[in-house]
Amino acid sequence: MTRFTLTTAAALALTSTAAFAGETQTSAVMTHPSQGDVTVVENASSMISRVEDGIFATFNTVGLTPGHVHTMWFVTMNDPSLCENDGKCTSKDVLKRSEIVSADAGFGGGVIVAEDGTASFNWYQAEGPLSGGWFGNGLRSSETTEVHLAINDHGPVLPGREFEMLNSYRDGCTDESIPAPMPATARAQGEAGPNQCRLVQFTIFTVPGGNS
Repeated sequence: MTRFTLTTAAALALTSTAAFAGETQTSAVMTHPSQGDVTVVENASSMISRVEDGIFATFNTVGLTPGHVHTMWFVTMNDPSLCENDGKCTSKDVLKRSEIVSADAGFGGGVIVAEDGTASFNWYQAEGPLSGGWFGNGLRSSETTEVHLAINDHGPVLPGREFEMLNSYRDGCTDESIPAPMPATARAQGEAGPNQCRLVQFTIFTVPGGNS
């Protein structure tokens, strides 16, 4: 059974017509480059809706490991035109050039994956600080920020630690499994455990009209 962690306000907002009042974008779901060649995840989908004071995000996917805890991370690049690769933002811009592009990454929901390997994440991010943001830059503007969504696999559920695993970046995972570029703020979210953390899928939403 899939388990969601959503604030009441966010859950109510996601059911309102306001979620569709702004600029809506869809994007292909891709396998994460840390797992090898990047490929499209067939039968998966992602969407964001940019409204006046925030962004609604939906990530419906397949091919995850049944019974594993997965969390979604809401990644912002507030100055995407400054990204290193001709304005095409990558994880390097987020993790190594966060001050330049005013990047941040924060919690965007957690689930325990269903027996068929499917999962759905739904999140509303208001303008301002991100939940557990790593760099303190938040979401400055719903209209002009590039957004990436990334899915992190925490491994199988550890009895008694479900809540922590569902609501942190690294709870349950070994220190060695956390990618070297991750900041101390990410490593401090949760306690170490026997599992291997893996970033497994992601999607990208550029600014409508381009990152200029």
